[in-house]
Amino acid sequence: MHQPGDLIKERYQILHLLGEGGIATTYAAEDLNFSQQVAIKILSLRRLKDWKALELFEREGKVLAQLEHSGIPKYLDYFQLDIEGDRRFYIVQEIAPGQSLQDWVKSGWRPTELEVREIAKQLLDILVYLHQLTPPVVHRDIKPQNIIRQSDGKVFLVDFGAVQDTYRHTITNGSTIVGTYGYMAPEQFRGQAKPPTDLYGLGATLLFLLTHKDPADFPEKRMKIDFRPYINLTPEFADWLENLLEPVIEDRFISAAEALAELQGKRERIAPRSPVNLQPAGSRVVLQKDQGRIEISIPRKKVIFEPISACIFYFMVFRVSWPFIVSSFRELEGGAIMVIILKVIVLLTIIVVLVRFLWKLFVSTHLAFTNNKFMVTWNCLGIKHQVDGNIEDICRVEVYRTNMNVNAPPTFTCALQVGGVKFYNFGSNLSKMEQDWLVTEIAEFIGKPKLIDN
Repeated sequence: MHQPGDLIKERYQILHLLGEGGIATTYAAEDLNFSQQVAIKILSLRRLKDWKALELFEREGKVLAQLEHSGIPKYLDYFQLDIEGDRRFYIVQEIAPGQSLQDWVKSGWRPTELEVREIAKQLLDILVYLHQLTPPVVHRDIKPQNIIRQSDGKVFLVDFGAVQDTYRHTITNGSTIVGTYGYMAPEQFRGQAKPPTDLYGLGATLLFLLTHKDPADFPEKRMKIDFRPYINLTPEFADWLENLLEPVIEDRFISAAEALAELQGKRERIAPRSPVNLQPAGSRVVLQKDQGRIEISIPRKKVIFEPISACIFYFMVFRVSWPFIVSSFRELEGGAIMVIILKVIVLLTIIVVLVRFLWKLFVSTHLAFTNNKFMVTWNCLGIKHQVDGNIEDICRVEVYRTNMNVNAPPTFTCALQVGGVKFYNFGSNLSKMEQDWLVTEIAEFIGKPKLIDN
């Protein structure tokens, strides 16, 4: 309908096409009054096949005019113009910088589970805002094309009214179906939409980001999308995603707020999920807990004359390394480079094995968890190592077996699994009962799943 350079209302100069659907077309333009780029969505009366499309377009303009959220491009103007043989309707918004999630994936972007979680949190924050309005605003067309992502990770939700590429009308009972196949909740096929309807579209969008496949291409099991065999997710996130994709609306989260709370681990913290968890008798672990904090101190193994032990440790390292160093200097003068390299490799291997053994023998550990953050500190003979992070990034707390030899006595350690790929081990010097007790205490406090290896 327009070419670059066209001037609309003596104010908006067309720059280029942003998107074109069956009914409406969106352009990038410059607002000459304020020297800023805007997005203009245009509906042509001449191209209409159904008056319902105009009703949806006008509704979109009215809805946008009342919205005020940083994740929704700001509404600027609505007007109509009569030209020869046609009447055109215009919605003007701030332009959302970035690319759609669909274009990001097409360009080769492969988001991690943590990146997908962050997108989910931002979109849920937008949906919480929309659904708490009176009356609630249900987007009805959550899909990758309607979510714009900046390079810094911030996302925007666009295309309210669902009139572009997604409008369908059924003759039966005159009901209207709005949505995109594969991202539509089952109730949308009956012309119904409630706030949880948007959660289904969100779940389908996240599934697309994780698998790069259209949700409609997945097989179904008992009328549900069967995605678990085709993707490797942490159990906690897989369960949460499966809830979003429940085909029966009553089985989904009742609201975006509830879905966001569970994703952040807040809803599970409301009530413990296990009976009283008592500390094993004789345990030297010190655990202090209140409503907003839990701290755990795991002492090193009982070793007599610790200063003497430290001296022995450093002497052993010196005793092992010094002959190698002396002989390497002698051989260096003779030009035996390969022999020197081999000796260095053997020396480093011996030192690593020795350090690992002594670390396990002398290490003490301190863990601290608040409502939002965690910190783990290891201390071995004056050498400290510390990590910290967000509790929401912890996938689960577990006890797992560290030796796979079935003929050897089993050994276990505790671990925090963070981000699906990082494991922070602690408590290897504790008994199995102490490890199970600690994992249960931590999991209940931070509201994360626990896994105990038997």
